[in-house]
Amino acid sequence: MPVPTRLTASRTVLTLFLLVTLLQACTTSGPYEPAAKSPLYQQAELLEARGDYQGAARLYLEAASRATTNEKHALELQAAGSLIRGTDYQGATEILEALPIARLNPLNLQHYDVNRAEIAVREQHPEAALTILQSVPLSGPFAGDIYRLRAEAYLQNNQFFSSARERILRDPLLTDPEKQLKNEFLIWEALNNLTDTELQTLRSAPPPDPTSGWIELVELARLYLQQPDALKEVTPYWQKRYPGHPASRSFIDKLLGTMRVAGQPPAHLALLLPLTGNLAGAADAIRDGVFAAYYDSPDTAMLPQLRLYDTGGTTETALAAYQQAVSEGAQFTIGPLRKDAVRAVAMQEQLPVPVLALNHVQGLPQFRDALYQFGLPPEDEAREVARMAWRDGHHRSIAMIPANDRGERVYEAFRAEWQTLGGVILEVQRYDTTKTDHGEAISASLNLDSSKARHKQISRLLGGKVEFEPRRRQDVDFVFLLAGPRQARLIRPQLSFYRASTVPVYSTSQVFTGHPDKDRDIDLDGIIFCDMPWTLEHNSNWEHLKQAINEYWPENASRYNRLYALGIDAYRVLPYLTQLGGGIFGTYHGVSGNLSVDRQGQISRTLRCAKFRKGLPRLLVPVATTDIDMP
Repeated sequence: MPVPTRLTASRTVLTLFLLVTLLQACTTSGPYEPAAKSPLYQQAELLEARGDYQGAARLYLEAASRATTNEKHALELQAAGSLIRGTDYQGATEILEALPIARLNPLNLQHYDVNRAEIAVREQHPEAALTILQSVPLSGPFAGDIYRLRAEAYLQNNQFFSSARERILRDPLLTDPEKQLKNEFLIWEALNNLTDTELQTLRSAPPPDPTSGWIELVELARLYLQQPDALKEVTPYWQKRYPGHPASRSFIDKLLGTMRVAGQPPAHLALLLPLTGNLAGAADAIRDGVFAAYYDSPDTAMLPQLRLYDTGGTTETALAAYQQAVSEGAQFTIGPLRKDAVRAVAMQEQLPVPVLALNHVQGLPQFRDALYQFGLPPEDEAREVARMAWRDGHHRSIAMIPANDRGERVYEAFRAEWQTLGGVILEVQRYDTTKTDHGEAISASLNLDSSKARHKQISRLLGGKVEFEPRRRQDVDFVFLLAGPRQARLIRPQLSFYRASTVPVYSTSQVFTGHPDKDRDIDLDGIIFCDMPWTLEHNSNWEHLKQAINEYWPENASRYNRLYALGIDAYRVLPYLTQLGGGIFGTYHGVSGNLSVDRQGQISRTLRCAKFRKGLPRLLVPVATTDIDMP
């Protein structure tokens, strides 16, 4: 749905008037409230409090029909806001488009822009929201809403630093301690999405700068993640450096309390993996990742007892391994890995010990509150690619996928997410992975065959030779390419050959081996893809683990690179599972991605994205440091 447009007009006089008349207005965000509430207005508020947004909007509009001009416009804007809160964006848009923009007073004009931006944010159009809010004065009763909407828009764009900065600016406007704490959680969560290198770079202003104070606190919490008592000892030094920092009010106490409760692993862990059979190599890598994280723990006195069990290659042996672990005192299990083993364990009448399964299984008959599912499904990456392409402003796609079951499964995840966002898929071409020439599939997807057919028809009609250069279709915004490195190195140059060199190409981590190979990957230049921090980030606080794994298991490290990351995160995230999805640890900054868990126990990953340049993947770092001046 399009965001309502605005008549072009000079806003200088309006802005000055707004600044003069509203400097003494309430600085807490919220909707317009009349000096004297009419019975209709009071009834509308009651309906809205009960969740009847449509009914509230009708009463606001009825009150507007009886009001004077400025009051009328304010009530109409209130009705639009109620419809937005009730997700009726079409109805809200119709109200906004009917307003006489040129005759709105400054306060109503600000409310109008806030409503438009709210619609844009809720419909996942962050750039539109930021454009709308670019010239809106940051004062008056809607200032808090403006900061909030800009923060949400930046977050949708994965501009985590900019999002946190907007919430830092919003914090002093909030007077309710609960709302302040919630806002501070969101500051923390946004900054926790940044890499260690980004945090170091962005902490540029000296103390007592509040932004640098937040960044330093995130760095300290990562350093002492498994040592809450050690963090408690260093926080007074942090508070001396940042006196009066908002985190000192109640946030730090909440942080320390959460870490103390959540940060302790169970005393007895069982690791269930198929150490024999066709998944033995993958299981070995996960096992070594788990043990690498285990022995990297800073407090060896608090290490749990960790036992390894072979689940074999059948559901029976997997169930037997789980039952043995339970009988021998396990308080939590990591694994099993095989899908059939995960399903077999999940189908048990009771799970006496919670399970962190290392795979995702669909279609379980009921949710088991003792079952968490964590893996590296390519479907998650396809959905992330769809969201990234949408954020980049694309709307129409063609897809090139391998002609096999895995290709269909991953494409279906991309298609569903893309169409949910509002995107259109113009064409899908399936290619044969055994071939090296994909010209036929590429030509068909770009409509070059149709162009050649038209040329033949014109030549026949004119009875002579006609100069001709085939033209590809012009309605495509990007190509979704699902391919491994070998096929992608063939397809990317062929896309250029078939006149699609300027069309962006998006892919999943499948396109990258996980190890830089400048000479061979030069043919991948321009491809944008999403992958885990383990393969894309450098100089992070886990670099020593990567070096150790490459040194001790060089062959497996190359083949099973990402599975080591899965093992590391499976061990490290375990104590925080009950916290993920809300509060301070709404997300966990892991090596396989930023982890969160839904109500069904499914752990999802937010990935980092990169673009091949000169044969090397270069991180796309959407953090702004100079685009908005700090007041």
